[in-house]
Amino acid sequence: MTTLRQDMRYALRMLGKSPGFTVVAVLTLAVGIGANTAIFSVVNGLLLHPFGLPHPERLLAIRARYEKLNLKSIVISAPDYTFVRDNKQTFAAAAIETENDFNYAAGAWPLRLRGSRVSWQWFDVFEARPLLGRVFAPEEDQPNADHEVVLAYGTWKSIFGGDSDIVGRSIQLNQQPYKIIGVMEPDFEWPSQTDLWAPLGLAPDAFTLDNIFNENYLAVARLEARVKPSNASAFLKMTSQQICDDPRTQGYPKASGWSLFAIPFTEFVYGDVRTPLLILLGAVGLVLLIACSNVAGLLLARASARAREFAVRTALGASPWCLARQMLTESMALAFVGMLLGLVIAFQAVRALLWLAPGSLSTGLDIHLDLYVLLFTALIAGASAIIFGAAPAWQIAFLDPQQNLKQGRGTGEGSAGRHRFRSGLVVAELSLALVLLASAGVFLKSLEKLKDVDVGFRPHGLMTAALALPERQYDTPDKQVAFLNGMLARLSSAPGVVSAAAAMPLPFSGFGGSASFNIEGRVAPPGDPGPHGDVRGVSPRY
Repeated sequence: MTTLRQDMRYALRMLGKSPGFTVVAVLTLAVGIGANTAIFSVVNGLLLHPFGLPHPERLLAIRARYEKLNLKSIVISAPDYTFVRDNKQTFAAAAIETENDFNYAAGAWPLRLRGSRVSWQWFDVFEARPLLGRVFAPEEDQPNADHEVVLAYGTWKSIFGGDSDIVGRSIQLNQQPYKIIGVMEPDFEWPSQTDLWAPLGLAPDAFTLDNIFNENYLAVARLEARVKPSNASAFLKMTSQQICDDPRTQGYPKASGWSLFAIPFTEFVYGDVRTPLLILLGAVGLVLLIACSNVAGLLLARASARAREFAVRTALGASPWCLARQMLTESMALAFVGMLLGLVIAFQAVRALLWLAPGSLSTGLDIHLDLYVLLFTALIAGASAIIFGAAPAWQIAFLDPQQNLKQGRGTGEGSAGRHRFRSGLVVAELSLALVLLASAGVFLKSLEKLKDVDVGFRPHGLMTAALALPERQYDTPDKQVAFLNGMLARLSSAPGVVSAAAAMPLPFSGFGGSASFNIEGRVAPPGDPGPHGDVRGVSPRY
């Protein structure tokens, strides 16, 4: 330890004597380390250790697919859910969810709250605990016994002012009384941007095999502690085969290529951004390599300038290892200061990324520099020190002290090899820079082409709004149609409005259903599931 302290003091003293070199080297490393830390913090917060998801490796999304209908991953049915829920050996908990917005009557204008109706184990699957009150009990997840709600933390703060006595209060949702039984912690918001949760309350006949192909529910499950995802996949494969062989399904599962499967929850939620994030992480890794090459070149030039100093120290008894160790210590000091400044850059970069990202992507995200990110930063800082410190340390280890004492500089025999090495570093830097530049050019060209993609309609000048009609007041289709027609008539006559229409769902909203159908006069051959298509409900003038 004494030797290390001496080396560190000497390294800091020598770096302090060359402030220009030190500042340039530290800033170069800080940019490379900061960029890597910022992108890794996003990867860590989305893919590795998502905020508010304990043990994410045990969390699965249960999905269905129809291979012959080109439906690769869709929601499941209530009967599908029962197979997962009842397998206690594989799954610790399972739950299903469907979206259900609510109108909250408060003051002169109602508020539209984004709600989710969930089965009672929803919070157990995510291992989420309430901040206030409790979550749903099994007896509340029943028909006509489902008028309880659990508030999201943001809803509790923004609408109810963070009232600590909110539990037990009755509020009007869709013109019906609901009792608030709990408030969730601020780190729980699944599904994303949910304002409140209510019990699903399905009737018993919803779970019969007759409804097995009525897929309407997002399903999640948590594995038992020692169960692997492959065990869950094997169970779902076996269950799918049993359903395919059940005569009550009339051969439709086999004909359509139907099956159940499991996917890691983080991959299900963030799978679309996984590949771009990893590509971006690789790109900033190249930036760090370029930074290391730059600093290595600076250190090599500095080592050449200090050749006489090293020759004198060698003549006084210092071993080549001691000199090489000194150079590595200076490299570690540079990397440490660069790491500290890189953390500051990363913190600001993450804030900027969240600010620049669309609201649909950034809302509800909590990206921060946690212990995993700090460990990653320390790891790349140490690796960087070894990378850019190895070359000058190697050069010092093979110094000829007599030659350098005579010449005063490392210009004699062996310097040509050092020049070739520095030239190699320059070539490597240029090669890496060209790779990044070419990749950035291709990326920007692709973005430019995306702006010219024909989406099938003209989006300019279009405005959209969403609504949820109270079930009690609009309890029949006739009342719902009358409201819709009246609303569209008033909108169409408003100043500046050319036309108005209604649709369910909106284009590119990510929602919508599909269904199989028959064509009159055409008989499907044996084993053919028949045609299948997406279903969208629209009004005239759409």
